[in-house]
Amino acid sequence: MNMQTEDRAGSQTQARQRAVLVLGAGRSGTSLATRAVQAVGVDLGDDFKRPSRKNPSGFFEDAALLKLSKRLRRALGLRPDSLRLLDEEVWQGPVVESFFDEFAATIEARFGDSPIWGFKYARTLRLLPFWVRLFERMQIEPSYVLPIRNPLSVARSRARLDDHRGSQANSDLEWLVNVVPHLRQVHGSRLVVIDYDRLVTEPDAQLRRLVSGLDLPMSESVEQGIDYFARQFIRNSLRHTRFGIQELVEDLQVNHLVRRAYPLLDRLATDHPDPDAAEFWDEWQQIEEEVQALGPVLARIDGLERELRHARWNPFSPLGAIRATYRRLIRLLPVFKMPGS
Repeated sequence: MNMQTEDRAGSQTQARQRAVLVLGAGRSGTSLATRAVQAVGVDLGDDFKRPSRKNPSGFFEDAALLKLSKRLRRALGLRPDSLRLLDEEVWQGPVVESFFDEFAATIEARFGDSPIWGFKYARTLRLLPFWVRLFERMQIEPSYVLPIRNPLSVARSRARLDDHRGSQANSDLEWLVNVVPHLRQVHGSRLVVIDYDRLVTEPDAQLRRLVSGLDLPMSESVEQGIDYFARQFIRNSLRHTRFGIQELVEDLQVNHLVRRAYPLLDRLATDHPDPDAAEFWDEWQQIEEEVQALGPVLARIDGLERELRHARWNPFSPLGAIRATYRRLIRLLPVFKMPGS
């Protein structure tokens, strides 16, 4: 880390700069939750990734930090749909180390004068060990917002964009590898879990939960931001499906680990239990260990997906190669179902 950043960090011992990271899996309402974070007074910058067909309401992602985050993901060998888990040693290695100064300089340039700023990228939870170390080096106090959405809705939302990734089996695996492995690293920091469906139906109450959970000052401008979000920005057309917890746990097509993990998070979204509750983190660690045990199989599926993608786009690849790779991939999927499920 360069001396300029170290000097800035040392000067903030009395009033540390704060950052709010919006975490979560794709198609889980991360963009809507980020707009909510902006509404309650968190600085997201003024140079966003442009809206698209995938998200016409906007992504609210700082373009410079988004570009860097994607470079880091690619340097780690992860595609957006990668299932491969990363070894802990990776986060201490030279590939990750080479990014610290550039991230620090970008944050200083974009948000150096902001007492509290925020950033969202749908793969941030996959990269969380990097961000935790970055905040430690810069002496920035982190807070976290975790938008969640019923995985039945996540799969259907993803299927509208990609039939293959949107199958319940594939969508569930993406959800697990994005949400489970590193979430425990937020333990001890401010964390607000916010449910997408509740944010759409009761925006005023959910934004006030954000203010309270993130320990933000309530001012006239924040009241105005909440009112605008609730009365003008939010609309029912943002939601196409809604499923309950019981529908999830009773659907045997849903991965058994997802059926265990998601209800835990949904309880946090109602503030019962408290995010610091030991029983939550004890159970979460058990789920994390089970996901880690799937590492070799996840890596194998990831490799087959890579072969399939290459076969699809290689003009010299015979159609038979695609079919063979697809058959091998399908044969692996039953590994992720519990006996009798």
